[in-house]
Amino acid sequence: MEPYILPLILLALVTTGGYFWGRKKNRWIGAWIARETEAALRPKETEYVNIGGCIGYHFTYALAAPFREAKGTFTLLPRHSLLYLPISILIRRHDRFYLQLFTDERLPGEGHILREDYYQKDKDRIAGAEAMRRDRVVMGGKAYVLLWKHAGLDRRLRRLLERLEGRGDTLLHVCCYPGNRNFFFYIAPVHGRLEPLLRAAVEELKTWLMTGGGDGSGGAEKN
Repeated sequence: MEPYILPLILLALVTTGGYFWGRKKNRWIGAWIARETEAALRPKETEYVNIGGCIGYHFTYALAAPFREAKGTFTLLPRHSLLYLPISILIRRHDRFYLQLFTDERLPGEGHILREDYYQKDKDRIAGAEAMRRDRVVMGGKAYVLLWKHAGLDRRLRRLLERLEGRGDTLLHVCCYPGNRNFFFYIAPVHGRLEPLLRAAVEELKTWLMTGGGDGSGGAEKN
């Protein structure tokens, strides 16, 4: 037997075994993300669309008032590809969970909470941030940047952070966009912690649904 044959066989066995292990792991992660999200939002109807087999899902929920609809995406590290997984961890670092909550009610203005280490990587990710008021808050050993346009929103942002104390360290970004009447979340999901985070955030954000309208200037985040 040629000396290079055995290493090739071993590599094939490892990568094949890794594929099945990673696929099973990602299916388990996808299942608990969906389960915890549904437990927090209690949708009336659900729809999931698979992304690339093991990579993740797009989802759409029909919700009861005061929210109308939830749309989101969760994407997972390529655990089924042992050769690419280390590169992906260096680039992405973690699984990703994005959620938009839509309402027919008016919102009080544009405001953002961003975990400071995430924000510092790209300060241009928020359109118009240079024109917003800014503050820095430390909670649970994590530093957060608050950005807001409209008077009084800083109090709401701080209250939301206080509501999430002990749950919010996996929260990278949450914001209110009055123009299209939605809240946006970006979270690094952790098993057993996604549901309480979303549940606490949604309960607090219900108090934001009020008669004061936005200015329609909400912009999109660059990820």
